[in-house]
Amino acid sequence: MPRVFLITGASRGLGHAMAQTFLSAGEHVVATTRDPTNMTFTDTTPSNYLALKLDVTIPSDIASAFTASIEKFGRIDVVVNNAANGLIGPLETLTDEQVKQQFDTNFFSAVGVTRKAVETMRQQSPPGGRVLQIGTVTMLFGYQMVGAMCASKCALEAITQCLAQEMKSEWDIKLTTAIFGGLATNAHDKSMVFGEIDVTAYDHMNGREFVNTMRDPKIFPVDDPAKAAKGILALSKMENPPSRAFFGKSVFEAAKQRLKADQELLAREDIAELANVFET
Repeated sequence: MPRVFLITGASRGLGHAMAQTFLSAGEHVVATTRDPTNMTFTDTTPSNYLALKLDVTIPSDIASAFTASIEKFGRIDVVVNNAANGLIGPLETLTDEQVKQQFDTNFFSAVGVTRKAVETMRQQSPPGGRVLQIGTVTMLFGYQMVGAMCASKCALEAITQCLAQEMKSEWDIKLTTAIFGGLATNAHDKSMVFGEIDVTAYDHMNGREFVNTMRDPKIFPVDDPAKAAKGILALSKMENPPSRAFFGKSVFEAAKQRLKADQELLAREDIAELANVFET
């Protein structure tokens, strides 16, 4: 029986690759984006595909997308929160409004989609479903120039982990953050915003030069979005999915390094002394 996937940000990049991969695998897809008129896929039929306008920053758009999906397919089995953008630049170069907009898109909007997904999945018959949040490897260590984006993604993972503990077992709703490194897409060309404040003290950090460096595969290896989409498809089929999933060898290695760094921190005597501060 085909499952129904609802994907945000499906017009390009990983979102587009996921929609195409799921369709080719025989699943049903609701592909959403702010402007669906130019969004095309192969393997679509009137019975397996629905393209919808969805600006994730508009709550009424979210509600309408879920309503239309249920009207067409009767249920939603997997929601992939993929829509996002990246704010680039040292913190002092970012305006308050830019940081707020980053959280509006990457956190608050994703929370709105997640809330509606959980409501839909627990009320449908039979209940159940999967919510997949798309994360970034910078969540593991933090990284210069992407602090606001990293913070918004970390906040989304934190609230997702809390939400997972609020689920009743009979609802059969599982939530996972899928963590990726760089992907070989041009999606970021239209999804990146740069700091608007000129701070001469940060003349050693240029947002656009940083992005160009990130595009150099010799410096930052990138992975195939089509293979990433196949990984998401496999994750969606897991009976007992993890709260976190690491995609790609570089991301898996970064996760191990994060664990090692935490273990080394806990082994420090001065840190242990702080842990005992209430015992004296």
